[in-house]
Amino acid sequence: MIKLFRTISKNYFDNTVALSKLSKTFFVWVLGLGLVYVSNIYVIKLIGLNQYGRYTVFMSWVSLISMLVAFGWDGYLIQRIPQLPKNEAGKITDGSIIKNAMTTLIVLLVFFSFFIIVASRYSKTLLSFLEPGQLPVFLSLIFVFALLALLRAFLKIFNWVTSVQWIEDFLKPLILFAVIIWYYRSKATLELSSLYFINLVVFGAVAIALLLFAIKVYSKNFHIQSPAVKEEGWLSKCFYFMCIYLGYSIFSRMELLFLGFFSKNEEAAKYQILLRISDLIIVPDVLFNYFLPQKFAHYFADNKIDEAKELYKNSARTIWTLQVLCFLGTSAIGYFYLQSFAIASAEIYILLLIACSAPIFASLFGSSNLVLKVSGNERFSFYALLIILIIEALANSILIPLYGLTAAIWLSWSSALLYYLLLSFFVHKRLGFYSRYSSMLFSGKK
Repeated sequence: MIKLFRTISKNYFDNTVALSKLSKTFFVWVLGLGLVYVSNIYVIKLIGLNQYGRYTVFMSWVSLISMLVAFGWDGYLIQRIPQLPKNEAGKITDGSIIKNAMTTLIVLLVFFSFFIIVASRYSKTLLSFLEPGQLPVFLSLIFVFALLALLRAFLKIFNWVTSVQWIEDFLKPLILFAVIIWYYRSKATLELSSLYFINLVVFGAVAIALLLFAIKVYSKNFHIQSPAVKEEGWLSKCFYFMCIYLGYSIFSRMELLFLGFFSKNEEAAKYQILLRISDLIIVPDVLFNYFLPQKFAHYFADNKIDEAKELYKNSARTIWTLQVLCFLGTSAIGYFYLQSFAIASAEIYILLLIACSAPIFASLFGSSNLVLKVSGNERFSFYALLIILIIEALANSILIPLYGLTAAIWLSWSSALLYYLLLSFFVHKRLGFYSRYSSMLFSGKK
C-alpha cells in the first residue's frame, strides 16, 4: 500500500501531496467507512426497511435545507481566502469574509426556521416526513449541518485535514456505532425520534470540536490591522455556490426523494443501501478531495495555470485507475453485503453494479466541477446542474411511479453520465483543461 501511495505521489501528483498525509487520510477514511457500513446493518435490523427509508428521507431534507442556510459560503471561502491581502509575516489582514459568512448563516437560519414552523402548522403534506415532536431536532440539525459546512471549508483551505478527519470520519461513526450496538445488544426499542436526537448530539459534538480548531486556525493565520475591505460580488458568487451545492445534493438524492414522495419507503431504503455500497467507488475521489480544492485554489490565486492544468490531467488519471480497482473489489463483495440486509438477489445485484459504475464518470472526465468552482467559473457548474435537474426531475416524475427502484438506478446512472459530460465540456471551453477522454471528445486529441 505504501508503494502504491508513493507511486501516486511521485508520478501523478508531482509531490504536491505529502505521502504521509495521503496514507493517513486513506487509513482514517477506511476505518470510518467500515464503521458506517456495519452500523447500517444493525440500524435496519433495529427499525426495519420501511422506517430506515423514512430516516434517510428525513436526513436528506436536513442536508438540503442546511445548504440553503450555508448559502454557498463553504465554496466561496475556499476560492476567496487564498486571494486575501497578507502582511509581511504572511498573515491575512482582512477578516470581513468570516464576519459576512457567519452573519449570513444566522439570518438565513432564522428565516428558514420561521418558514418551516409556519409550514408545519398549516400544511401536513409539505413536511410529511416529520412526526409530532421532531421539529426542534430537525431545525437544530439544519443549523449544525450548515455550521459544519463552513467550518470544514475554512479548515480545509489551511490544510487542517488529518485532525478534522479523526474527529469527523472516525470518532463520529465510532460513537454512532457504539450507541447502535448498545441498542441492539440490550434489545431496546429504537424509535426514529431517538435516532434523530442521537445524530443531533453526535454531530453537535463534532461541530464544537471543529469550531475550536477553527478558532485556533484563525488566531494563527489572521492579524486584522486595517479596516475591513468590502467583499466585491460575494452575494452573487455565494448564490452560485449555494445553487451548485444544493443542486448537486438534489441531483445525488433526487431518486431517493421521489421514492419517498411516492411512499415507496422500502424501495427508498434499498436505493439508499445500494448508494452506500457504491460510495466505495468514490473513495479515491474523496481521498484526494481532502487536498485538491486548496491546491487548485492556490494555483489559480497565484496564476499558476500550467500547474493547475497538469494537476487536473494527472489527478483524473490517478483517481480513475483507483476507482476501477474499487469497482472490481465492490463487485466481488457486493452480493455478500446485500445478504446482510436480506435483499440479495440477481436483480438487485445487477442494479448494484449499475449504481457502482456511475461514479467512475466523475474521474473519467476529470475534476471539472472542482476546477470550475475554484477558478471563478462557478456559474458554468450551475448551468450544468440546472440542465440536468430539469431533465432528471421530469424523468423521475414519469418513471418512478411505474418502475420504482429499477427506474431510480437507471435514471441516476444516465444523469451522472450527462452531468459529467457537460462539466468537462465547460471546463475545456473555458480553461482549456482536459483529461485523456475529454480531449478525445471535445478537441480530437488522442
